[in-house]
Amino acid sequence: MSRYTPAEYAKMHFIYGLCNGNASRAAALYRERYPNVRHPDYRVFIRVHNLLCEGRLPGIGLSGASEGRPQRHSAVEVLELVEEDSSTSISQISRRNPLMPRDGAFRVTFCQKNVTKN
Repeated sequence: MSRYTPAEYAKMHFIYGLCNGNASRAAALYRERYPNVRHPDYRVFIRVHNLLCEGRLPGIGLSGASEGRPQRHSAVEVLELVEEDSSTSISQISRRNPLMPRDGAFRVTFCQKNVTKN
């Protein structure tokens, strides 16, 4: 996805919402409303919406350390929770520190390390 400014991404998502999730209509409306800026392809509207639904931020993390998603939990907090109570489940941890479906690899590693300790 080409890099746009955060304001441009916000406008794209707003227009996408105005068009009730119709990306082609959103691209056309964006061209009408903002004739003097570069015009994203309809697929960009879909990607922006999907990224935001996943809790990620568009345009961030393509080459940086962050994967474009807000940091909702820290490893230290999770480890402290487990240290307090070693029977703490992933479900309990995720209620206090929201985990996302793509955190699966983290969960597996966490469980493997926890099992080897006990």
